[in-house]
Amino acid sequence: MSSDHHQGPLGLLLLHGFSGSTATFADLEPELVQAGVVVKAPLLRGHGHDSPQALAGVTWSDWLDDASIALAELRALAGPVIVLGHSMGALIAALLAVEQPEAIDSLVLAAAPLRLASPLAPGRPLEVLTPLLGRLLRSWPLPGDYADPALAASDTSYPWVPMDALLSFLQLSVVVRRRLAEVHQPVLILHSRADRVVAPASADLLASGLGTPLEQLRVVWFERSGHELFRDCEAGAVITSVLQFVDERINRRPVAP
Repeated sequence: MSSDHHQGPLGLLLLHGFSGSTATFADLEPELVQAGVVVKAPLLRGHGHDSPQALAGVTWSDWLDDASIALAELRALAGPVIVLGHSMGALIAALLAVEQPEAIDSLVLAAAPLRLASPLAPGRPLEVLTPLLGRLLRSWPLPGDYADPALAASDTSYPWVPMDALLSFLQLSVVVRRRLAEVHQPVLILHSRADRVVAPASADLLASGLGTPLEQLRVVWFERSGHELFRDCEAGAVITSVLQFVDERINRRPVAP
């Protein structure tokens, strides 16, 4: 990593999950800005529209391209960049780290969906039925997963998604799992044991599959939250974990000449 990459403030790229939006980070982003971090939170293609139909025909390559463009824009404003991804965003973050290792200081991977709870997901008992369902169905429901029903009522994520976009998302999880060993940056993993969308085993798969040295890998568990870690009942503790990690990365940066 060249010395000029360490000049300027720390940058933090926030990547939301499948069917979600930048609203995921509504409470986190102001805290990062207050800490002096330059933040960019792109809206990934097909998300944030009035209808989930906007995701039709969108693939994981499109989301990766959107994240890569945002990363380049952030690097023009900041020094080293941490990439934080929630759910699908965590998968995209890992791929960015593989494809652009010189651009990324470290990763925060929250509720990374390597092992989904659904029996139809990759690596699950009914996986063989998924292609058939993809031909028979045009959409799939995606109910929110919150421990606190009051918080679920304010969720803005899509309640359903087009089937082709869902299949692409599932393909992304397979691609990332195969390339985990190519990730070598420091990583903070965040996961809830009560997540009903992404199985807790996903965090263990992630930790064991990464190429990151063990001394630069940390897993923080939460006990009560649903899948929406940054918006559910333990959001304060989740944000504190992120801010502590960011502070550590800031304080260990080499001083620019």
